[in-house]
Amino acid sequence: MPSMHQGFFTKYPQVLLSAKDLSRRGPRYSTQCGTTMQDGDCVILRHKGDIIGLTSPLSIQTRTTTRLGNVDHKHIIGKKIRDVVVSSKGKELRLHAPTLDEYIVMTPRLVTPIYPADANLIVSLLDLHPGGLEPTSGTISPMEVLEAGTGHGSLTLHLARAVHAANVGIRLAANYPRSPREFWQYARSLAVGSFSRLFADHTPASYVDQSLQAMPRAIVHTVDVSSKYSQHAAKIVGGFRRGMYLRNVDFHVGNVSEWIEQQMHARGPRPFLSHVLLDLPSSHNHVGTAASALHVNGKLLVFNPSITQINSAVQYIKAKRLPLQLERVVEVGPSMTGGRIWDVRFAKPRALIKKVDENVTFAKCANADQAVKDDAKASCLDDGEEEQPHDQQSFEIVCRPKSGARISGGGFVALWSRNRTRQDD
Repeated sequence: MPSMHQGFFTKYPQVLLSAKDLSRRGPRYSTQCGTTMQDGDCVILRHKGDIIGLTSPLSIQTRTTTRLGNVDHKHIIGKKIRDVVVSSKGKELRLHAPTLDEYIVMTPRLVTPIYPADANLIVSLLDLHPGGLEPTSGTISPMEVLEAGTGHGSLTLHLARAVHAANVGIRLAANYPRSPREFWQYARSLAVGSFSRLFADHTPASYVDQSLQAMPRAIVHTVDVSSKYSQHAAKIVGGFRRGMYLRNVDFHVGNVSEWIEQQMHARGPRPFLSHVLLDLPSSHNHVGTAASALHVNGKLLVFNPSITQINSAVQYIKAKRLPLQLERVVEVGPSMTGGRIWDVRFAKPRALIKKVDENVTFAKCANADQAVKDDAKASCLDDGEEEQPHDQQSFEIVCRPKSGARISGGGFVALWSRNRTRQDD
């Protein structure tokens, strides 16, 4: 009797991978002790358990300077993980492969990164499940995630890792870079232009064997107004584990709203984004455009250092009556495992209601009709879904930690889900 798994693969044979397919997935990297350090790898040096430093990409002509002495890269290349090298001061340094957390924290930066604990929480809030099969056709539904504000590339790298499973089985073309040094060379020779993909002819899509799949099944689009930051982020992503996640990312330079409009003009007016992340100083200015390109039930996430910036986005969405439902607002930062939930919503102050009642009483004393009082009181107490934008003046926004405790530091994450509208039917 065939097992449940055998029946599944019989129904969906396209998910099976041959040994030849697996051999063409790109450069291999393992954290096992048998991995040999190659030209272009980044290595962590430890002395008696303490981290001494992270090397630059290994090159025979260079060296790494530490407080325990210099280490020539030619003595590291060819070594294996957990092997020992001796510095110029005679200190024994053990070689370790950097974890993602260590790599993000220790790599050179041009801007402050989103630290690994916060990036992991943000990715978990999106609840990404790439590579899912459509129940009717049996095909794999593509996933496109947009990140606005590339910055250091920390969140980009975490997102690329989260969607990586969907692209593992894609056969890669012969020109796909095979060594760490090739990835760094591509990252250094980026072609920069307005809305141009920074990898020019070396985009992740161009590495895919057209005989098997035309495009990756999951892709992270990351947009930044600064070409300098985008170039640096591309080097960060390409330098981790021999660029194993680089194929999952497309880098773009320009204004994110203009990029979305350009994409919708080229693809058609239908939404094409599965999720959107806005890490920008004025995120509320781009919320409307992002919502128009977001699939139904897609997530819109805004990350800002100040709660007042989150308030601006909440107020904008309510004023413009965008089809977005606020799910939660979470504070992230040190000593906040899982984040602290905040209560951010619109409410009508009781003092305002009392003031309206007093005005109605005064009108009654001036021989006003009793119906005026009833209508006025009913209108001021109505906080339904259908209130008009001009009623915003009668509302104030509640913004406080739900625990009621005083807090300090950290950033804030607001998460919305896109509702279904008549245009989606």
